[in-house]
Amino acid sequence: METYGDKAVSDLSHHQKHCYRCALCLAQFAETGKMIEVINRRQAVVLEGEIGEMIKQYVEYKRSVRLCEKTTKSYCWYLYRFHLYLHENGISSLSVLSPLTIVSYVSNLLPDAAGAKHLALSIIRNFLSYLYGLGETGKDLSLVIPRDNYKKQAKLPSVYTRDEIKIILDSIDRSTMVGKRDYALVLLAVRLGLRASDISGLEFSHLLWSQNIISLKQLKTGEVLRLPLPADVGEALIDYIRYSRPSSKDPFVFLDKRYPHPPIEAKRVSKIATQAILQSGIKVGERKHGSHALRHTMASMLLESQVSIPVISSILGHASIQTSMCYLRIDIQTLRQCALEVPSLPEEFYTQNKGAFYE
Repeated sequence: METYGDKAVSDLSHHQKHCYRCALCLAQFAETGKMIEVINRRQAVVLEGEIGEMIKQYVEYKRSVRLCEKTTKSYCWYLYRFHLYLHENGISSLSVLSPLTIVSYVSNLLPDAAGAKHLALSIIRNFLSYLYGLGETGKDLSLVIPRDNYKKQAKLPSVYTRDEIKIILDSIDRSTMVGKRDYALVLLAVRLGLRASDISGLEFSHLLWSQNIISLKQLKTGEVLRLPLPADVGEALIDYIRYSRPSSKDPFVFLDKRYPHPPIEAKRVSKIATQAILQSGIKVGERKHGSHALRHTMASMLLESQVSIPVISSILGHASIQTSMCYLRIDIQTLRQCALEVPSLPEEFYTQNKGAFYE
């Protein structure tokens, strides 16, 4: 068991664990001359045996049809949980996979998390249908998976006012190396509405400085997005690249501050946006406060400027214009124009039956 003084590492406070990791890094550097790499503490997804190999094959198939990496990971995770259940119940071959086993598994799926259960059912159903299509199972076991009545409720996009955005941007300390990076990240989300995945995947080759254009292939849709590069965004990027970015030949623009400085991940981009919003001191309330909220905010500002939905859709890089239609619900000024006058009624309506109903 690892210890720090007279305590187990698992019993340490957050600060003590940080000190422990720093001490390990220094000891490693003193001994080998190299810094220890960041350890990924996520539970490893191990897929073994006949069923595990079929899951791998299925995930690769989904990846080949341009399923985005985040969704692919969800497929892998839920199928891993299914595989783990089968393994624990002694089922290692598709030939002995029965409808009863499947029903037993899905009946215990996250009863209090309707959204997660709906996703798990859909993924397992598609996987079983895939197996049947390949002839790996004698029956179409996907028919065993029940159809739930889960309906994702459409929520209003969380947006921030122009004044709030100014406060958020002004609150980022650009005198520090990390602040220069974070400011550039947040500005890309605010001014261009880029997704976190596209910000983290931004490469130097995407920056066409001579044309003042950003041109990149979106991770989510696979479509090429070309946007003008505003002056303040360009200046923020140059400030970060020249004075803050770690020295590296990596093609990605944004790097982690920690050695060995890998490309920053999409989830980290969203976390940086969250920190910037919360630390700015504005009242967030029930609003979302990640990078996607900044993307929504950019869309709402375009609507305020009377930019048409098709143009907004192209700027945001939506695969379908229907995706952009949700922003109409937050365009208060235009919605007011749709309001109808309440028709007047004759006085007899209110005095009928001696006005008893209205007393």
